[in-house]
Amino acid sequence: MEKIDRRVQRTNQALQNAFRTLMQETSYRNITVKKLTETAKVNRKTFYLHYDSIDDFSNTIVDKASEKFLSVIVDQSLRKNLIKPGYIFDQVFDLFRESGDFYKIMTTSSDYEFLSRKIELKVAIGFADAIEKEFGVDHIDAYICANFLIRNTMLMFRLYDKNKFDFDLCDFRERLIRLNESGLATFLDLGPRTEK
Repeated sequence: MEKIDRRVQRTNQALQNAFRTLMQETSYRNITVKKLTETAKVNRKTFYLHYDSIDDFSNTIVDKASEKFLSVIVDQSLRKNLIKPGYIFDQVFDLFRESGDFYKIMTTSSDYEFLSRKIELKVAIGFADAIEKEFGVDHIDAYICANFLIRNTMLMFRLYDKNKFDFDLCDFRERLIRLNESGLATFLDLGPRTEK
């Protein structure tokens, strides 16, 4: 088992916290290594020991966010949870609520949209693998279902966040459930739906 250096962990955590702070204050293109390291109180040389650039560093943020999103969706029985209307919505909404503005900004802000797309892709790949195993469907159908669910959910969150529609959270949730259920029904046999 590889031992993880606590100093490296502290440095990475300080950089991630600084990135969270900066993304609430400025656009991605205005986050520089200098700003990031000053905010994190980390030496620039230390940053460059671990990362080549801000883009390289942001990939670690994307990886962590993707793992978190995927874990809240597939850590339990996928078949059991997908028959609950609004399951994915509820998991993503809870994650947004727990993380403050971090995931919300990363996934709904146009300044960070390219990071959101990377997260969606990584989550869809892991989600497709889980669907394929759980439902025994072929890889292409699993990948289509995963992308459909993730993209619909994130698109609806973006639209809701930007006040594109005049409806409340319950109305928003109901529309997403209807959209996702109708699409999934053509690919997966979920059996009878349960109330949540």
